[in-house]
Amino acid sequence: MTLRPALICIALTLLASLAAAYDDPVADYLATRERLVPAAVSSRIALQQVLATGDFDHVEVTGDVSGKASAAPSLDGHPMRTLMLTLDDGWSLALKAGEEIDPLQVGHRVAVIARLAGGTGLNDLLLEAWAYDWDLPHEEEGMDDPPAEAPLAAPVQPALPVVSAPAGAPPTVGAAPIVPPSPDAGLDGVIAVWKKWVLGLNPKLSDEQASNIVRWVLHYSQQYNVNHKLVFAMMKWESWFDPGCVSHAGAIGLMQLMPGTARSLGVDPHNVQQNIEGGVHYLSEQLETYRNRPNYERVALAVACYNAGPNAVKRAGHSVPNISETRSHVKKVSNTFYELHQAGMP
Repeated sequence: MTLRPALICIALTLLASLAAAYDDPVADYLATRERLVPAAVSSRIALQQVLATGDFDHVEVTGDVSGKASAAPSLDGHPMRTLMLTLDDGWSLALKAGEEIDPLQVGHRVAVIARLAGGTGLNDLLLEAWAYDWDLPHEEEGMDDPPAEAPLAAPVQPALPVVSAPAGAPPTVGAAPIVPPSPDAGLDGVIAVWKKWVLGLNPKLSDEQASNIVRWVLHYSQQYNVNHKLVFAMMKWESWFDPGCVSHAGAIGLMQLMPGTARSLGVDPHNVQQNIEGGVHYLSEQLETYRNRPNYERVALAVACYNAGPNAVKRAGHSVPNISETRSHVKKVSNTFYELHQAGMP
């Protein structure tokens, strides 16, 4: 008689656990991964190789949402959408999807499982499941952290000089000397180069929007003595130059300012110019905090502070926190910053 209530209790507990797992999108994603056994890929070359072998029906890809688009209804009458992902090698991948991608916003880092949809091309992938990458367990979590001197396996930054700041201004990493926005031909040439780069990343911007974004980045980078290449690299991975971008956490605009941070800086995050000023100002404060660190380390820690918050970096012993989203973000921004220098961008 005493066993029956206990068995009932155990059964109810198991049913509750199953129900919770069923309602848990992460559990659903992990169950889909276990069922389909997709090939994990992280670059265009890896994806091409997997598709060429024909050994896998499904692939798992991790990347950053760079856009969404609606399409005509499919043959079965269900509405179709296109999800654009930017992989870690910088390549954009288009996946066919349905309404399940509606919550996603530009800048979200997600893992997706997709299958071939009647073809063998890179754009013949149909989304089966997705989850926020930061919600998923990662193999590296719980392992020994890399040393603070090299928080991520990113290219070593060039030895940029630390520019002496004017009295009262925060010193920061190697700011290239530029003049404030003006109609002179020299600056117009610089603006034209950066505008082309920005429009290449977000062709939905008008020429005027792109030009204004570039002018404000150059202007406020000089005002707060921050290397404008670093600001452009940050903006790429924060919002993909989408002025209306709002993250799942509520960060707003091109520089993804949280409302509280914007208030503390005295800017309106919905105003594009003020959003850029606030973001550059806040970045300069983080760079100032680590002004005595080596150049690359200083950039990595400032970007980590910007992404995860200064307190998270402090709790990690003034190193990049072992948070997959933050570590990935630091690596991507640092790589782009390095690439912009290597490309000779003005």
